Amino acid sequence: MVSCQGKPVAIIFGVLMLHLVSAQNEPTIESSEHVILIKDAAHSHSAPITMQCNLTSTHDGLRGVYWMKNNEVLEGTHQDTKNAELKLLKPKTDDAGEYMCVFTFDKMPDANATIEIKAAPDITGHKRSENKNEGQRAVLYCKAVGFPYPIWTWKKLDNDIPMEIDNSSGRFFISNKDNYTELAITNLDIGMDPGEYQCNATNALGTTTMTLVLRVRSYLAPLWPLLGVLAEIIVLVLIIVIYEKRKKPEDVQDDDEPVGPLKNSTNNHKDKNLRQRNTN
Repeated sequence: MVSCQGKPVAIIFGVLMLHLVSAQNEPTIESSEHVILIKDAAHSHSAPITMQCNLTSTHDGLRGVYWMKNNEVLEGTHQDTKNAELKLLKPKTDDAGEYMCVFTFDKMPDANATIEIKAAPDITGHKRSENKNEGQRAVLYCKAVGFPYPIWTWKKLDNDIPMEIDNSSGRFFISNKDNYTELAITNLDIGMDPGEYQCNATNALGTTTMTLVLRVRSYLAPLWPLLGVLAEIIVLVLIIVIYEKRKKPEDVQDDDEPVGPLKNSTNNHKDKNLRQRNTN
């Protein structure tokens, strides 16, 4: 009879040894520290930044390394080396983000390390104004750069004081994604919705605000050009009628007056005088 009492211990020991060997074979990477962008007062950019990733353990079958920013591959960064380097010569706020060096191997999973370039948010794009008719849908938006991604908030100005948006009507919808925010307003009310709105972006390094204007027109707004043309026609007709009524009497020809001089009557008088002279 064979005893199995020692088998569980052997299995556990084997698993531990396997994990130990696997951990020893896993690549290790030394990377640069996280960086905070500080804008130079004399320039629109910060001082140059160099990010480094060094594969400290030697592994056969290393294919190379490349860089990513915010989960997107940076073209032209592939290198055949175990010491990767990425330089930002004139870093701006839009260079902030999460960078990652990725080492690839023939027979091993990829290995990576992350370096964060942090900066206060800066709103670089927004819809300055929106013009809509009452009852329609309006969309206001803001875009920012900076990292970490900001927390977005929207407010409406009341006598230049930012106030929370009253959404008791359920017509306001806010959607945020990373460095983008959007405020949608449905079934526009001409009495309540027009005015100035503010989008605000805030992260651990700072905050920034931008003002946008919403204008709401009446239902009759599309008819205004037609009404303007009709008004011009009516005014023109009135001018013609008034002019005709105010003509001077001498400008109107009297039907009782003779049309031309009585030439035949004058000739008859001349003939009569001649006959009287001949008779005498």
